[in-house]
Amino acid sequence: MGGALAAPVAMTSRDRGHLLGAFAAMVFVGASWGANVPISKVMLAHFDLIPLSALRAALATIVLILLVAAVEGIRSLRIDVGLRRFLLLGLIMGGFFAMYTLGIQFSNPISAAAVQVAGPLVAAVTVRLATGMRFDPGFGVALVLTLLGGAILAAGSLFGRGQVTLGGGEFIVLLSNALWTYYSLKAQAWFDRASQLHRTYVASLSAMGWLILLAVVMVAAGWARPPIGEADGWIWTQLVLLAVFASGLGGYFWNVGASRLGVAVASLWVNLVPFFAVLWSMAYGFMPNAYQIVGGLVALSGVVYMQWRKLQTMQQ
Repeated sequence: MGGALAAPVAMTSRDRGHLLGAFAAMVFVGASWGANVPISKVMLAHFDLIPLSALRAALATIVLILLVAAVEGIRSLRIDVGLRRFLLLGLIMGGFFAMYTLGIQFSNPISAAAVQVAGPLVAAVTVRLATGMRFDPGFGVALVLTLLGGAILAAGSLFGRGQVTLGGGEFIVLLSNALWTYYSLKAQAWFDRASQLHRTYVASLSAMGWLILLAVVMVAAGWARPPIGEADGWIWTQLVLLAVFASGLGGYFWNVGASRLGVAVASLWVNLVPFFAVLWSMAYGFMPNAYQIVGGLVALSGVVYMQWRKLQTMQQ
């Protein structure tokens, strides 16, 4: 009888450690992806858009190659998805990197962080258009609250004092979620039994090729500056850290959290990204105003409501 009682206690303890590891992974994702916004803004003052995207993709791919080799073995570096799909995956992912960075270039970092809380809504619309799947419960309410939050952000540009709230690129950052969602759909559909880490590595390798090719063409044509002209060691350190922790390790730990918590619950944790983005932006000297704070919170409430309704439906 004592043995029968001991087993559940051991299982509970093991499950608790399993969940704590998942929570720690998702906090890392929020912190690392949140740093992406202000650091990218700083980087764009020293590098042109496409060469910067190519550098980040190359550094992230190196990290992913090392991760795949360490976690799954050297043989997992083999690419067996087919040339056409390999090229298309990289084109979509590379397009996302370029589009996201373009949005950051023409945005206020705090506002860019605020509008990203509506990313799940853009993803939901993209899935609907691409697959025909119905919207999640609560989508209508979430859309209204998100539009209200955007209106508050826009009002800050008209009536706010000091630094302009919106720069225009915030909407490009938000729309880039459509490309990322489309990439995610294809990455799931075009592989058979590959791990999420392997899929990310394959797509990143292809995206790196596309972006390096485009960067070489633009530099050769005189449309962009070569990145090797930057001599500030601090800037290079920031770039390497961003590529390693946000683009490389961030994607890996997202897989860890999603595999343990489930995608529906893990998506709730992704709402930490805008929160950390604001904190990182403040650390880099970008201070929020009342319009940005209130607008972001209103939009966030809509997304949280939609995700709460979805979880309720799944538990029934």
